[in-house]
Amino acid sequence: MRRYTMAKYGKLDLGQIEAIVNKLGGMEGVRKFLAEETVVAPTPSTIYVDRTIPANYPDWVKEILYDELEKKFPGPAEFDAGKLEQWLHDGQKNGYVTGNIIHQHLKDHDMLKDCLGLRDLEEIQKKGITFFRKHFKGKAVFGWKAVVRSRDDNLGVPYLYEGGGRVCLSWHWLAYGWHSFNPALLLAST
Repeated sequence: MRRYTMAKYGKLDLGQIEAIVNKLGGMEGVRKFLAEETVVAPTPSTIYVDRTIPANYPDWVKEILYDELEKKFPGPAEFDAGKLEQWLHDGQKNGYVTGNIIHQHLKDHDMLKDCLGLRDLEEIQKKGITFFRKHFKGKAVFGWKAVVRSRDDNLGVPYLYEGGGRVCLSWHWLAYGWHSFNPALLLAST
């Protein structure tokens, strides 16, 4: 890609300009902004979750392990992403552990009820890449309240990560390893 620069803003490239135009709502948004018909506010850290909308589980899911837990402790209708705890198992801090070990620890210490679930991750994903980079800084973040069993009896957990300039939602098998850049997202303790 050829880089064009402007004298006053020499470090601004076309990709950044395109991101600004997209943030403003395309060319019509730019027109309104320049005509002072609209104001651009900073992106708030609040995540709103309509819990009447069911989570979008993949068709390969045979069982949602904590469906009853989700119903009993669904989580708040809104929370501040900047106040989420990015929890790591002790084994992740200087190496890696399997998801099975993390899962067992979360269950043994009654922490699953405070973890985010799939609906929470779906709403974070909708906030876009700029929001994700600001709050999670290159990490892959996990929603442990939504552990599932696949048709072939593997356990998986949903997670968000940055891929191709966007926020992607995928599933990680619990038999695999978790490193220090793979925290569980928990609602902050009060």
